[in-house]
Amino acid sequence: MDMKPLRISIIGIDDSGKSTTTLKVIDALSHQIPACKTGRGSFFIWRGNVIPCLPIIGNFFEGLFKRVDATKKRQWIGLTRLLFFFFQGWLEPYMIKKYHPELVMGTRCMIIDSSIYSEFYYPWISRRMTTESKLRFAQLYSRLPFRDLYFFLNTPVQIAMERIYKRISGDHPKITYGRDYWLHLHEHEESLRSLDQKFRDTLQMARVKMPFKLIEIDTAEQSEEQVSKLIF
Repeated sequence: MDMKPLRISIIGIDDSGKSTTTLKVIDALSHQIPACKTGRGSFFIWRGNVIPCLPIIGNFFEGLFKRVDATKKRQWIGLTRLLFFFFQGWLEPYMIKKYHPELVMGTRCMIIDSSIYSEFYYPWISRRMTTESKLRFAQLYSRLPFRDLYFFLNTPVQIAMERIYKRISGDHPKITYGRDYWLHLHEHEESLRSLDQKFRDTLQMARVKMPFKLIEIDTAEQSEEQVSKLIF
């Protein structure tokens, strides 16, 4: 009988360093145990050898996100995230069955993050629901469990905004509309402050439902390399 893998999510506001930290941690740990990275750019890794998981579907979603995000239409953006949400609910069990990892790690949690970000895409629906009902809804329809361990990257909003603008400058070196044109719906200072508080409130509520382990890491004075080493 196969043992259940340890499930870990590295979460936080936009540009808190989740993606880079996750890749560094999972690469280091993969030399000891077989691991799967879920979410965008999913793959299986064991002793440094990487096997992309369903890259054609992954590339489809990346292209879809890029096209729809450019429209700035809230409902359409939300729909693409909802499709990805359902896909992830299928993908994680598929990867576990196929690769038999001892560790499953992602940069977001389909339950926690979906409960929080739904307010940006469908605010008129989300505001009628309590945090508890959002969590229950996300868990039910993702068909995934809460993670065993969460690392919450505590990043000051100002630092996150600086990283966001740096990313935009790198992605769009010949900016004609101004940097703010390329910001996503929730990549504004006020939104990031709200997100930070929502993460704290939602995690607190979720721990009442499921007593998982939560570790908060202050990233203000530490590089992504240092943060990664704190985890592994």
